[in-house]
Amino acid sequence: MPLIDVMPPSPPWLLTFSATDPAALADTARTAAALLVDGARPEAVQPRTSGDVERLAVAAADPAGLIEGLSFFAEGLASARWTAGRADGAASRVAWCFGGHGSQWPGMGRALLGWSPEAATVLTTLDALLPNGVIEPLTNAADGDFGPPDTTQPLIFAVQVATAEWLRSLGLRPEAVVGHSLGEVAAAHVAGALTLEEAARVVTVRSGLLAKAAGGGAMATVNLDRHTVARRCEQIPGTVVVAAHSAPRQTVVTGENEATRALVGALEAEGVRCRLIRINAASHSPFVDGVLPQLRAELAGLTPATPCVPWISTVDADRDPAGLGGADYWARNLRQPVRFTQAVSTLARRGIRAYVEIGPHPVLITPIRETLQAAGVHDPLVIASGQRGTRESVSLLRLLGALHCRGLELPSDDRIASADLG
Repeated sequence: MPLIDVMPPSPPWLLTFSATDPAALADTARTAAALLVDGARPEAVQPRTSGDVERLAVAAADPAGLIEGLSFFAEGLASARWTAGRADGAASRVAWCFGGHGSQWPGMGRALLGWSPEAATVLTTLDALLPNGVIEPLTNAADGDFGPPDTTQPLIFAVQVATAEWLRSLGLRPEAVVGHSLGEVAAAHVAGALTLEEAARVVTVRSGLLAKAAGGGAMATVNLDRHTVARRCEQIPGTVVVAAHSAPRQTVVTGENEATRALVGALEAEGVRCRLIRINAASHSPFVDGVLPQLRAELAGLTPATPCVPWISTVDADRDPAGLGGADYWARNLRQPVRFTQAVSTLARRGIRAYVEIGPHPVLITPIRETLQAAGVHDPLVIASGQRGTRESVSLLRLLGALHCRGLELPSDDRIASADLG
């Protein structure tokens, strides 16, 4: 069923077009923009079929945004409002990826509460399960940090699983899931290994103990391969270690605040691009060793189920590690380096070319693209569900549009046709 047939005629709008070649698609966009300028309703300017392979999707909160997106595409100008692609079937197999700390921003999650009944149900349920709640912190946050890990990370997790539930309510299903650090908790739930209550328990215990172990730690992203970074860490006085293998030439480091900043300063002086992560903790380092026994004890009663969706571990190199999702697994998740680029490489070898990062703001897009490029994946689709400063009702429609441009046809669903997505 064409995407246009399941989207209601209310703002924000997602307009989709198709043509036999790029030039014809540009002409179609130019005509649609002119009609909107003349006062036509957005739903009246697109055809009711979209069977041609060259596709365009434009999403915006108002007609002016639609006009800009259409006009920019027609003139060959870049804009976040439009996505184009060839319906080559890449979107038929999609990996869902969940990032970690650093994706938070003020306003995240608010639109989901009034926009998607399915997402709102998840957020309301988590409001009762998470110690600091969800609804009040999301709706009243005045800054982008939300405080220490035990307040910030449960909110990131809440937005991730609520967004995933909205996608599932449309009938979308991932080919596989993968998580980066904190993101593995959401991945475990979406895979079916943990119930929502169990996942909330894991994120509560994990983030609480990480906050307890914080002690002035720091983390940073370094644009060098992990082997080079490991050698440079050894040359810095104090403790700083490799925390994540994000991409072939992107590594996360963590450790003492002074040591981490000294490493960053030394590398930046050599022209290496680095970025400090907004967190005052040192996960994936010796600084969490002291809380691991307590983490294992508090999560000892977990009884994870066999995943119903393939969950690619970023903790273990094994394809099917033993104890996936149990107490010891989450201890290793907090302590060991994140093997994210290895997990994405595994997915690439399985022929997956479409990757959706689910969360408030993209933190994995660049590592995914770099890993796929190194793996020789041709023309992948890498897209995020959220964008800092953009309400979810717009960013999620842009996500659907991008998937549609690469061949996705959403299934017929009366709930979608009757939902109020405005």
